[in-house]
Amino acid sequence: MIGTANAAFENIELMAGPMGMGGAYAATTQDTSALIWNPAGLARLPVREIGIGYLDLYGLLNYSFIGVAYPIQTGQTLGAAILSSSDTEDLSYERIVLLSAATRLWKELQIGMSAKYFTTSVNLERMPVGHGSGWGVDFGVQSAFMREKVRVGVVFPNLLSNVSYRRLEEAAYTESILREWRIGTAVEIDVPNRESDTVLAAFELANGTPLVGSEYRYDTEQGAFAFRLGWRFIGGLTAGFGYQRGNVGLDYAFVSGRYVGSQSSLFSVRVFY
Repeated sequence: MIGTANAAFENIELMAGPMGMGGAYAATTQDTSALIWNPAGLARLPVREIGIGYLDLYGLLNYSFIGVAYPIQTGQTLGAAILSSSDTEDLSYERIVLLSAATRLWKELQIGMSAKYFTTSVNLERMPVGHGSGWGVDFGVQSAFMREKVRVGVVFPNLLSNVSYRRLEEAAYTESILREWRIGTAVEIDVPNRESDTVLAAFELANGTPLVGSEYRYDTEQGAFAFRLGWRFIGGLTAGFGYQRGNVGLDYAFVSGRYVGSQSSLFSVRVFY
């Protein structure tokens, strides 16, 4: 049996920075969030980075992310991550292990790819009743114009995929994960008379759904601050803020309506080394 899975291994977007901007981030990824949003953005990383994200949904489901990105030379970066989810009663879990690579083809053009390995298990009163495993591939492109003030990004999550399931006393069956697509653009605007301040405005289509986001960033002697606002035309308002000092960055996002009408908080940490 072969089909397409709409819910399995759903792309739960776990980094708070991008979600504070409504998820309109395919064109602007340049940190460990690129492992989820657009692997092409890894090629823009100037230093090594570790990213950690966490989401508690309804008090019933836990989602976590840990990723690392390692520039091997200017414009070429390798990355790896583990994304996992489970419920509080340990009835089910899903895990994704991914390896990513990105390179700069020309001065303003980057491409990236992620290879993913999926595993899932369902239990009933701690007795296994089914399991599955498989693979998937993401592919992304980013480009910049006007001295990198304008950026464009395209990403195809699960461009190729195959997952096999087996339940007790039932024949195995195979599914491909629903293909997705995102295309977006972002513009960086310098604030007049404020040399260290910038405004980022982004627009994106995610599987046909419009997303808009903005970020106001300014630097001080005490660190860099960012305030974010976004809107998902199916999903609603998002907002967030970030703070970076030295080699540590902290981000928070409030998301309304993204997860079956709920209001959720996301937290993430980035460490540069």
